[in-house]
Amino acid sequence: MKKLSLFVLVLFVISCKQEEKPDYSVINGTVENNTAETALIHGNDFEAHIPINQNGVFSDTLRLKNDGFYELYVGRERTEVYLEKGKNLSVSLNADEFDESLKYTGDLANVNNFLATKYLWGEQKMDSKEVFSLGENNFKKRLNQNQKSIDSLYTANKIDNENFKKKFDEEEKYSYALMLENYKDAHRYYSGDEAFRVSDDFYDELKNINYKDTLAFRNSVSYQNLLEAHFTRLVNEETFESGDNSQTVLYLKKVNEALPNGYAKDKIMSSYLQFGLKPDGTLDEAYTIYKNSNPSPENLAKLTERYNKLKTITEGKPSPTFNYENHKGGSTDLATLKGKYVYIDVWATWCGPCLREIPSLKEVEKDYHTKNVQFVSISIDESKDYDKWKAMVSEKELGGIQLMADNNWKSKFVEDYAILGIPRFILIDPQGNIVSADAPRPSDPELRKTFDGLM
Repeated sequence: MKKLSLFVLVLFVISCKQEEKPDYSVINGTVENNTAETALIHGNDFEAHIPINQNGVFSDTLRLKNDGFYELYVGRERTEVYLEKGKNLSVSLNADEFDESLKYTGDLANVNNFLATKYLWGEQKMDSKEVFSLGENNFKKRLNQNQKSIDSLYTANKIDNENFKKKFDEEEKYSYALMLENYKDAHRYYSGDEAFRVSDDFYDELKNINYKDTLAFRNSVSYQNLLEAHFTRLVNEETFESGDNSQTVLYLKKVNEALPNGYAKDKIMSSYLQFGLKPDGTLDEAYTIYKNSNPSPENLAKLTERYNKLKTITEGKPSPTFNYENHKGGSTDLATLKGKYVYIDVWATWCGPCLREIPSLKEVEKDYHTKNVQFVSISIDESKDYDKWKAMVSEKELGGIQLMADNNWKSKFVEDYAILGIPRFILIDPQGNIVSADAPRPSDPELRKTFDGLM
């Protein structure tokens, strides 16, 4: 009997081992009206690029390091998804109506359909301008009201995944803190009150947030966003009071002092420098701070390559040239504009921030039309949007010289200026040399100060 009992016990142990949770998950999806080449899963120190075939179908087996929240990108659109090791997920969507069309099936369908509903609710109910324009007391009341609405959605979806619930509560805490971190600068922007300050106790609710939690940084996109916003706020507060514009250097110094060497510090610094490393007087100091922060060899190599590229477009260097199709016919090259300052706007018809600069650009053009400056706009739209570009220039009555680059983001002029994001503004002197490879926007009062100082 003892031998039989031992035999049964051994069988039980073997069975338990055989039923252990797999260390992989399968994700697949179908994308209608797809134009993207891959779907990207990103987060929790994990990244996977999944090819999308000609029928809009993608599928892959993921070796996830952690259960948690990830970002799913299809083209320029993205959404938050929750994934667990050993559990599978299927998604269907329409690329033309991304958020409205998301539908999930599979082991994690319930929680992900809730996330899709929550995100869509946020898009429909959360008007950033309205919310951030509120006074601070009403702002906090609105956040609490929003949380009650999300709690109702949570209840209606009958979420019973305890692992998800625990992680979701953490994410909501970080998301709330993120709103507080962003409030002051966003309120200044939307209200137009540049002198606005919050009450002394406004940030008291954040005292329990650990801004040095490197484990949370690895596992939570919301925490990553929170930490980046926190350091940005600290820098903005200091530069606002002092008038110092060396934000990149100050940001790097604060991160370097606050975080231990390792993944979190390197990720924050390298991510910031992707756009924050600028071809101006701070270039060398910013690069040196990062180089001495014990970064990963891979990230250091990438930043060194970008640093060397930016060194070639600093003030006084000869400008890269262009020769692009002119909206009015023929083509225009930079050499024909010598003798004038040239203010270049690199933009695209699909770029919201670019379009928001148009009214200010028109005003600047109007006010300086008698000065020795030529305004040039270079569209980096794809060839499929050529007619859209032609129509928009006419419909919006865009002034200056309107050009279309020959190969969108991969156009030589765009690559020579190391442009990663738009709108991008460039100022060139009458001799064809660079005044600024990253000039102030038309909406920035600094642009007029720059023009007045030169002309």
